Amino acid sequence: MGNIVTKRRARLSDGFTLIEMVLAISIFAMVIAIMFSSFRLGISAWTQGERDIEYHQRIRAVADVLYRQISAAFPYWVTPGELDTHESCIAFFGDTHALRFVTYAPVQKCVNGLSLVEIWHESDRGLMLGSGPALASSRAELDRIVLRGDASATVLSPEAQSISFRYFDKKKHDQQGEWLEQWDPRDKNIRLPRMVEATVRFTDSRGRSFDETLLIPIVSNLL
Repeated sequence: MGNIVTKRRARLSDGFTLIEMVLAISIFAMVIAIMFSSFRLGISAWTQGERDIEYHQRIRAVADVLYRQISAAFPYWVTPGELDTHESCIAFFGDTHALRFVTYAPVQKCVNGLSLVEIWHESDRGLMLGSGPALASSRAELDRIVLRGDASATVLSPEAQSISFRYFDKKKHDQQGEWLEQWDPRDKNIRLPRMVEATVRFTDSRGRSFDETLLIPIVSNLL
């Protein structure tokens, strides 16, 4: 009889108590929860990283378009209007928030290989680019070409909050030059700016704002 009781006690001592089972299950659940949280954080970080890469690729594409268009500005001559006493000037009209000029790197294929391009910003649409054929002999004809209509305008970047321009003027190579907020070709002795500074403010997917500044030389001034 004593041997039977001893054997039963031995078998009971070989198993787990209820407290041990509860502790083991709790620890296992905690490990699974930690592993799942880490997995979710990893997936979230990977997804956000992919979004950031795609976002910066779009910004780089916008910068490439701006650089290509502005650097290829062409000295396109137009005559003044009937009431204008100025001499002929180059079609390059810029202020702080918009730029209108002729380029030989058109967005769309043109008959004469030249395009009239305008770059501006709209609060509800973002950074815009309008393009049309440069077929005008006078300033008045050039002004009548509509580039901000739906048929001519393209949204370059809906993430852009604003764009600002500055124009570097230098009459002679030995001069220091200066940055201007506006470019009126009638006052510039028939020349293009040496360089254009374009600053675009973007907002990323996390709501953060930052500026992308491009210094764009006008290639025709280097020839």
